[in-house]
Amino acid sequence: MMFRIGFVTMCLCFYGCLLEVNAQLVNIAKDKPVTGFPFIKGNPFSNIVDGDDETLWYLPDAVTSKYVEIDLSGEFVVDRILLKYYKGIEDIKITLYNKGSITEVFKGTIPEKHLITFAPKKATAIRVEFFKKPKVHSAKPSIYVGEIEVYAYQPQPVMVNQTGYNLMGVKRFTAPLAKDGSPFVVKDTEGRELYKGIVTRALGDFSAFKPDLPGPYYIEVRGTETGRSFPFNIEPYLLERASYNPALAFMNDTRCWYGCADELAPNANGTGCPFLGVAWRDSHQFSFEIPVLLSMYFANPEAFSRERMPDTGVYSGLRKKLPAETPEVVKMVYWAVDIYLRGKVNHTLLKGQLAWFVYAYPHLSEYIPRSVYQEAVDYLFTVWGNPEKDRWSFHDVDHSADLFQTYKIIGSGKGQLPPGFSITPNLMMYEVAKREKRADADKFFRVAYDQTAWIIANLDWNDPATTKGQRMNEYVTLDALSYFLKQYPDRAPKGLAKKIASWADIAIKRSDNIWDYRMYSERKWTIPDVLYPNDPKFNPNGSFNEVGNIAAFPVPALAAAWSLEKQGNRAKDVTRLREMAAAHTDHMFGRNPVGRHFSYDAITDFEGADLGWFREWDGGAGMLQTVRGVLDGSVKEASYPYNPYGGDVGHSEGWVTFNTAWIMALAYQAADVTRVELYDLTQEKTIQSIARKGQLRVRLYAPLNLDPSKKEMAKVTVRNLSNGKSTPVELQEIALNGLYFEGILDVSKLPIDVKKGNKLTISYGLEHFEKSATCKVD
Repeated sequence: MMFRIGFVTMCLCFYGCLLEVNAQLVNIAKDKPVTGFPFIKGNPFSNIVDGDDETLWYLPDAVTSKYVEIDLSGEFVVDRILLKYYKGIEDIKITLYNKGSITEVFKGTIPEKHLITFAPKKATAIRVEFFKKPKVHSAKPSIYVGEIEVYAYQPQPVMVNQTGYNLMGVKRFTAPLAKDGSPFVVKDTEGRELYKGIVTRALGDFSAFKPDLPGPYYIEVRGTETGRSFPFNIEPYLLERASYNPALAFMNDTRCWYGCADELAPNANGTGCPFLGVAWRDSHQFSFEIPVLLSMYFANPEAFSRERMPDTGVYSGLRKKLPAETPEVVKMVYWAVDIYLRGKVNHTLLKGQLAWFVYAYPHLSEYIPRSVYQEAVDYLFTVWGNPEKDRWSFHDVDHSADLFQTYKIIGSGKGQLPPGFSITPNLMMYEVAKREKRADADKFFRVAYDQTAWIIANLDWNDPATTKGQRMNEYVTLDALSYFLKQYPDRAPKGLAKKIASWADIAIKRSDNIWDYRMYSERKWTIPDVLYPNDPKFNPNGSFNEVGNIAAFPVPALAAAWSLEKQGNRAKDVTRLREMAAAHTDHMFGRNPVGRHFSYDAITDFEGADLGWFREWDGGAGMLQTVRGVLDGSVKEASYPYNPYGGDVGHSEGWVTFNTAWIMALAYQAADVTRVELYDLTQEKTIQSIARKGQLRVRLYAPLNLDPSKKEMAKVTVRNLSNGKSTPVELQEIALNGLYFEGILDVSKLPIDVKKGNKLTISYGLEHFEKSATCKVD
């Protein structure tokens, strides 16, 4: 991180007298000299430029004249000033100083968006005066200012993923003002040109750039003006490494009672969790915590071992104490299961969450006692068809909780009842019922089948209410359809693959823009309202905080890509869907019209982030100020397609449902890059057969190099398909921060009774996220 700071300083000082800031959106006021009035001992003016929102400059109401002056220590062309955390201020006046000239650029009430914009002007210093209509004067502090940030005009902005890019993945950037044909180069911090390309329709693609060193690198676009991006890294699985810790940390920190459930005494009114939650604060019943945690674990189980991801939370007050070696992601699953069972949850979606647990239990049995599984099984089969949902339903849609029905309703933009939510739980209960040797097993499958058939026949993807209009939970629909098709390809309803393909067609069409960003409709970028479109109060011109939809978009995009790959003849569309999936992660990490990461605390919580979101919600239902990894805000309609002056209008607030949507995307992204390959010992060719006493080379590509400073280990499972026996085999990372793991497998030494004619499968991942390669024993 020290090097990154040095790079920004280099950009600031590159041009000598007139410092033209080409590193996008650098706060040029940070750590600059500040003076002002009044001076209060122990209350330094530097608090407003130290980059720390917790150090406030405060003033008593009795002081009538209040101002600060920031010496920019050079001449800049500025056009934006952001006020972060202010209280008690009604009006302000902003004046720019430059070589004896004085220019007033703003006077009046602070705008809702917190961002004050004006025509670009040169300045060497800025004066901000504060006014408040006096009521009863008091010597006590009544005015607070967190930070005053100043930004320079960007004649040639270059927007990138601030953290960086995966080595083998899609690498794109947006230069929104660049003309077609403008050249761009990728440089290292010594200024060496390493890759060249052309900007087309404001987009640049450098996916072919696969350097040996991690960076940092930056993009330079050369047109009438020259623009430079923030610095970024390129590493084998950089985005997973930068995401896993904040994702789990968020789920840890947002739990009810902060992980201490000792006083849990659920009753008909709730579990006692404040802020509209059952096991997580402000989670409602539609945050899908157990499904997303299990999906992330299924897709990349080794990543969440205690060695790679040590415990960071407290888990007290639960009925069972899990073994010390239990991965934290499994502890979180049990946290929810124990609270749900003790609370006798009966909401439709919470029953569906428990179905994921009982289905997944064989993979959790070494950590969670079987008595927990048995309690959950007995409970679910009793209440699955019960229509009541009178315990813990928040912002709900009127419906029956009888999960044996075909749901013909669509949730609103709140995201509380996405189409197809019952498909996967019913398919999982079908498998559990077979495991339990129940005579009614087929009933669960039939319900899932009928629900899927209804979606195929009735859901119109052209209507935004069925896609982006589901806000953060659109992914649930495509995840369910993809799950059915993948798990039961020969039993799926007719037209399922075609239905998924039609979603892809519309999504691709609506993503044809400079951000590779799927729009709400042909003319509107963001979801306008959380009400139903036919509601008289629906505001078609609104713009809602839709963090979760953007963060989760890789789920439907990759689900569709996988389906199209199976169908064949759609290679171009498959490639495009992967570009769109990557672009939405990029969007969240800063490649967007305002150039900011969606997390307010991005600089501290996300590796490589340069600029966090405009603001966080003060207070809020989830009390998220101290929570790690919060996704606070998304770009609003006013800033598209490129209006950096749009600021942060409307509501921005973190929410558990935003982060859980993102976690499901992390599962899909890991699964998409994971593969197992089998080679002969020379590594020259892949193999499909092996002698009974022969050896083969196993190669695993997976996001498991979470510590770039050491060569790590990974395990795959070798299974004899002829007798069902299996054994783990350990692989070694090929190099520090390597792209894959590898090991030699000696067939004759496998403890799974291998004979001639047997088939061996070598796999990584669990259930529907498992990736494998098979060879025959000669």
